[in-house]
Amino acid sequence: MGFFAGFFSGFALTTTVLYLTIQVHRANRLEQSHVIREQLRTLNWIASPIGAYDRRLAPKDQPPLDPERSRLLQPTLKDFLKHRWNEEVETLARKAYESRWEDARDTAIAGWKAAMRLMKKE
Repeated sequence: MGFFAGFFSGFALTTTVLYLTIQVHRANRLEQSHVIREQLRTLNWIASPIGAYDRRLAPKDQPPLDPERSRLLQPTLKDFLKHRWNEEVETLARKAYESRWEDARDTAIAGWKAAMRLMKKE
């Protein structure tokens, strides 16, 4: 394996591992945030000053506490990662659709000429 192939494969592996690590960390933080919000909502519902002793006097705008329903509303890690993947694919597809091949060709030619000038200078 040549230098460039090894370098770029190592770069690709490293960036992939970093990207996945960051996404898993972000998903864990979002899940913790949802859990904390749910716990805060539960504590506020229990300690509500209006109707604290008699739930018939509780405010009508507060939804009743249902832990099963709240668990179903928050997305799982798999759903979050699937949604993130779909966003990335959509972004890349949009960039590919909106890109002009003439600009890519001109950029590649300019890079090639710069590399040739650098090689001829040495």
